[in-house]
Amino acid sequence: MLGSDASREVLLTKLRMGPRQIPKGNASRGRNASFLWACLPKDPKGEDLTIDIAWFGSTKPRRVFVHSCGLHGVEAFAGSAIQLQWLKNGIRSLPEDAAIVLVHALNPYGMAWLRRVNENNVDLNRNFREASDFVPEVLPYWDKVNPLLNPQSPPSRDRFYLRAAWLVLLHGMPSLRQAIAGGQRLNPRGLFFGGTTMEEGPFVFQSFITERLREAERIVVVDVHTGLGAYGADRLLVDSAAERMDVNRTMREAFGDRMELLDKMGIAFVVRGAQHDMYFRAFPRARVHFLAQEFGTYNPLRVVRALRAENQWHLYGNPAMNGTGRIRHNAKRTLVEMFNPKDASGVWLF
Repeated sequence: MLGSDASREVLLTKLRMGPRQIPKGNASRGRNASFLWACLPKDPKGEDLTIDIAWFGSTKPRRVFVHSCGLHGVEAFAGSAIQLQWLKNGIRSLPEDAAIVLVHALNPYGMAWLRRVNENNVDLNRNFREASDFVPEVLPYWDKVNPLLNPQSPPSRDRFYLRAAWLVLLHGMPSLRQAIAGGQRLNPRGLFFGGTTMEEGPFVFQSFITERLREAERIVVVDVHTGLGAYGADRLLVDSAAERMDVNRTMREAFGDRMELLDKMGIAFVVRGAQHDMYFRAFPRARVHFLAQEFGTYNPLRVVRALRAENQWHLYGNPAMNGTGRIRHNAKRTLVEMFNPKDASGVWLF
């Protein structure tokens, strides 16, 4: 029970992640329901990990607002705080044909283990591809970027900033940012690895949301991320494809200069296999408005260096250190700071 009126009642249903979804209980038949997905990997204490979905309103909506967070694991804290505040304030009664869906921690493994990726080292926002679209691409500068980003050793002091600055001088920040963060399918133990097939979490979520929203005519999605852009400011990133021009114009009218195209001209880059690709593909007859709300933190090279050090520690650190001891390493604490700053000034309040 999240409030005093009926629209804030939440019933619980557990769905286990596996080859198929197995509903338990009868909450899915109610107007307001919460879905709890137990994942196969465990958290550092050996407990089950879950994706939580709270559904308010119509079970077959024509209009729906989806708010999601945690696709990048350690980035989940900002979106989680927004959702908790919303629930604390209360969900107002909705029209009969409308729904609000809160999706918490799409990558619970990454959130629990303080990683940006999932249990298979896959960046899930590079993983929403069709089955035929997982062939590794030829990437620009890969022979230079891969050794810089993915040393096969525990973290140590090296000349990362010097080497990275040299590449920026040679190729420019926009091109280098695209080459680094756009996603890769060549090194399974490297940063921004998009996987070789759709991971279980994205597959189950895609199946779930496609079925539940099959009658929707208008879908608005806000997916929360952190780590890109000016410190403490948010940007609303949208797909830059030509076929989104009309929808993007509508969102520009609503959000003004906060909106920015996902291309190399701003703070971001072009991504294949992003979550928005799934929505556009799954709902071709609906009018889909997808915004990635990105809260800025630190300089991008500083963020990449922290991602690099955490990846080194997680993959090549002390193998005898397991569980909670493994997430207490300085590389983990630094990564949390990159995406969820401890800020006495009050600019960052999550």
